[in-house]
Amino acid sequence: MLPEALRGWASYRDWLEADPEFQGRIVFARTLPQNPPKTVPYQGAFAGVLEALGLKPFAHQKEALLAVEEGNNVVMAYSTAAGKSLVFQAPVLKAALEGETSLLLFPTKALAHDQLRRLRAMAEALGVQGVYPYDGDTRADLRRKARQEGLVLLSNPDMLHFGLLPRHGEWAPFLSQLRYLVLDELHAYRGVFGTHVALVLFRLLRLARHYGANPQVIAASATIGNAKEHAEGLTGLPFVELREEVARSERELLVLLPKPLDAKGERRRSPLLEAAYLARALAEGGLRGIIFTNARRSAELIARYAAHPKVRPYRAGYTAKERRRLEEGLKSGEVRVLVSTSALELGVDIGELDAVVLVGYPGSISAFWQRAGRAGRGRRRALVVYIPREDPLDEYFLHRPELLLRTPPEVAVADPQNPVLCPLHLHAAAWEKPLVREEILCPEALAQLREKDGRYYTPKRRPHRDISLRGLGSTFTLKGPDGEVLGYLDERQAYWEAHPGAVYLHGGESYLVRNIDPQRREIWLLPALEDYYTEPRAETHLEVLSGEALAHGVWVGQVVLRERVVAYAKKRFFTGSVLEEVPLDLPEITFPTEALWFHPPLVVPPHRIPGGIHALEHTLIGLLPLFVLAERQDIGGLSYPFYPKPLPSGGGPTIFIYDGYPGGVGYARQAARRFPQWIQAALELLKACPCQEGCPRCVLSPKCGNGNQYLDKEAALFLAAHLTLSLPQRTLH
Repeated sequence: MLPEALRGWASYRDWLEADPEFQGRIVFARTLPQNPPKTVPYQGAFAGVLEALGLKPFAHQKEALLAVEEGNNVVMAYSTAAGKSLVFQAPVLKAALEGETSLLLFPTKALAHDQLRRLRAMAEALGVQGVYPYDGDTRADLRRKARQEGLVLLSNPDMLHFGLLPRHGEWAPFLSQLRYLVLDELHAYRGVFGTHVALVLFRLLRLARHYGANPQVIAASATIGNAKEHAEGLTGLPFVELREEVARSERELLVLLPKPLDAKGERRRSPLLEAAYLARALAEGGLRGIIFTNARRSAELIARYAAHPKVRPYRAGYTAKERRRLEEGLKSGEVRVLVSTSALELGVDIGELDAVVLVGYPGSISAFWQRAGRAGRGRRRALVVYIPREDPLDEYFLHRPELLLRTPPEVAVADPQNPVLCPLHLHAAAWEKPLVREEILCPEALAQLREKDGRYYTPKRRPHRDISLRGLGSTFTLKGPDGEVLGYLDERQAYWEAHPGAVYLHGGESYLVRNIDPQRREIWLLPALEDYYTEPRAETHLEVLSGEALAHGVWVGQVVLRERVVAYAKKRFFTGSVLEEVPLDLPEITFPTEALWFHPPLVVPPHRIPGGIHALEHTLIGLLPLFVLAERQDIGGLSYPFYPKPLPSGGGPTIFIYDGYPGGVGYARQAARRFPQWIQAALELLKACPCQEGCPRCVLSPKCGNGNQYLDKEAALFLAAHLTLSLPQRTLH
C-alpha cells in the first residue's frame, strides 16, 4: 500500500520515472518483503508491568525478556523498528516500583530526550515517580532533584564522565541501588568514541561495585557482525546475544545513477544536485523523508540547492534547540524533508517516514540498513533510494548492487587498552577512587601514576578536563553576527572548516569566518553573500616510531602525525570550479597514532612512481570501510616516493594508511590482516572504472590535502596487479 499522496501509482519507481528528471536512470530495483513481528502470550516476571501498560510482547521481545529474567547481561542485535526499547523499559519500570535504580545511557541527548517522553508516559501509567534526564541541557534544580529522588536516570557517556563519576559520593544512594545499566544504540560506541565509552563504563562499574551494587546490563544494537564480542569488550562482562530481522512494511530499494553529462557516461551530474531534485520531488509530492549525507557541508549544500521552504538541513553542530525545532517540524508537516548527516541515523522518533535517500554509501553495511530502516516503520510501503557518489566505495557497489542485500554486517572496533586514551581515564579513575594493580588496564599508565601501599593515585588535580570524549582537542564555539551560539566544532574541524576566510555553511545560510580565537576557543561568523564555498588544503607528515612485520609484506607500528592546514580553495556553487587558492598560517596539530605501511614493487618507470602510489593510496582508503567498520573521515593516508628516514621495513616507495585519532583505534591493524582481499578489491575497481586519467570514482579523494594533484591511475593499476600476483592465491578468496 503506497501513501495516499501517490494514489493511482503502482510503485515509487513508476512515480519517479514519470518525472523526466529521473527517467531511465534507475539502474537497480528490488522490493523487500514484509516480515512483521507477531505477538505471543507471556507470563514472566515483567508480565504485570506489560499488562498494566496494555502491551503484548512480540516473540523476539519475549525471548529477550526471559533472558533478562534469568539474570543474563543481554545484547539485542535487532533490525530497526524491532521494538528493542520495550525489553529494557519493562525491567527498568519494575525495578523502580521496587525502589531500585536504573541508568540508561544513549549516545546523543536527542535520543535520551526522545526516550524520556515515552518512559515518563509509561511511568505515570504505573504510578512511578523519579524518571529524570541528566545531561548538559538539564537545569541545575532538575539535576539536584535527579540526584535526590531519581530512580531512572537517562544520560549519555559525556555527562557520566563530567557530571556523575567525579561527584560519585553525592550519587552513592543511587549507585548503591543500581539494578540495571542500559546501553542503547551500542553500535554507535565504536572507534575513538567507543574506546572512550568502554573506559567510562569501566569507571562506572567499579564505583557501583564499591557501593555494593552489581548492575545487570541490557544493550540494544543495530545489526553488527560482533554484537556479543563488542558488548563484552565495552563492559568486560559476559553477554547473551539475540538477533532478529523485522520489517513492518514493504520497502522499494532503488539505485539512482546521477544524470550523465557526456555520451560515454564518464562525467555525471553532482550527486548533491541529484539529491536536491529528489528532495524537491518528495516535498512537492506531499511525502515525508530524510536525505542522508556523509558530510556536514553536503547536507547544507543539498538544502541550499533544493531551494524549497519545506526542505531543511539538520546535522550535529546545531544547538539542541534548533535540532528539536526541526524534528518537531518534520513530525507536524511544516518540514517535509530533512537533509541530515548521521545525526538522524539513530532512533529518534520523528514519526512515520515515506522515504529515505542515501547520498553515497555511508561507510558500512550496518549504517546503510540503519539509515534505510528509518522509513517503513508503519504499514505503508516505503522508498529507499541510494544515489552513488563519485567515490571508490560507491563505484564498487554501483557495479554490484546485489551486495547491498547479501553482504554480512561489519564488526565494531573499540580498544579500552588504547595506549593514549587508557592512561587518561585511569588518572580520572584514580582521582575518583585509588586503583589497585589489577585495575590498571594498560602498562603505559603505570609510570604516570603514583603508588603507595599497593594503591595507585593520580598526580593530576583535574584529570577529567584532559579528556574530550568526542572529536580531537578542545571544543570551539561558533558565534553568530550578534554573538549568539550557532554550534560547536572540535579543534581539528575548526582548522579544517572554520579557518579565517572560510565560508561556513549553517542552516542553509552562508557565513564568512571573521576570526578564530584559539585562546578563548571561539569562532566569529559574519553573514556572507559569496557565490562560492571553501575547501581546505593541508600538509601532513608522518614519523615512524616502531614497527612489526605482518604477513604479505605489510608492517604496522606507532607513528607521530603532523598536520597543518596551509591554504584553502574557493569553489563555485553548483559547478565546483576553483576560483582561487589562498594561503593560510595556522597552528600545527600533532598526535601519536598507529599506521600500516608497505612498499609497492618497482614495476613502473621512476617518474611515474609518485603519481602511482598516490593514486593507489586514495583507492585503498576509499575501499577500506568494506573490510573494517571505520568512518571514512577516521582514516588517512600518505605516500612517499622516498621516505626520508630509515624504516625497519627497508626502503623504496612507501604507502602509509593511518588511524586519524590519537593513539589509533585498531583500524590500521585490522586492515593489515585483510590486505590480500583489500588490494584485490582495489585492482578490480581500477580495472572496471571506465575513465582514462582517473576520476572521483576510482582515485580522486575529497579529503586529499593537495587537491588531488599528481595522480596516475594507470601506474596504480600496474602496482595493484603486481601486488595481487605476489600474494598466495589461497588468501584472495
